Amino acid sequence: MKNEVLSLIASFVAMVFVVVSYFVKKKSLYLLFQALCIMFLIVSYFFSVQFFAMIGLGIGLVRALAYFAYEQKDKNAPLWVALALAAATTASYVIVNFFVLKTAQPLDILCLLALVMYAFIFRIRNLKIVRFTMLVPTVLSILFNTLTGAAFFASLTYIFELTADVVSIYKYHIRGNDVHVKGDCNYDEREK
Repeated sequence: MKNEVLSLIASFVAMVFVVVSYFVKKKSLYLLFQALCIMFLIVSYFFSVQFFAMIGLGIGLVRALAYFAYEQKDKNAPLWVALALAAATTASYVIVNFFVLKTAQPLDILCLLALVMYAFIFRIRNLKIVRFTMLVPTVLSILFNTLTGAAFFASLTYIFELTADVVSIYKYHIRGNDVHVKGDCNYDEREK
């Protein structure tokens, strides 16, 4: 089942989608590209035999699609959605790593923490805040992949994501390209 070449190819495609996601101006497009990235990361982890990460990202795909649906309706996702996704992520970790595979490792906490953080960060509708808060779980994901020996390209995908996030923060929020119109990445309900 382990196939490094297919894992690398899937990670590369994921990397393209994640980089694009940071340079869109609408939260719904950000979520769509994140969902596409997650789909390919799941495939990459499958072929690198990283099952907890794969299952956690499966829940992440549900998360991205759920928030995408709320964003399409121009509504905030209820807090219970984030709590349910965080609980599902934690439960999947316990079930898979303690009972099914019996491969729980202390480093898994990095992946688990990052996945739980995504459940709450993706709920935020202001893309500026999303960009800044995504720095933490992305760094945790890089550490997890590096320290657990995941496919090099899986780690590289998160490194490109971190780079894209930092560049987009600079471009849209530091350099002064903030445009406050509804539907834009910087629109905030309080600014009406």
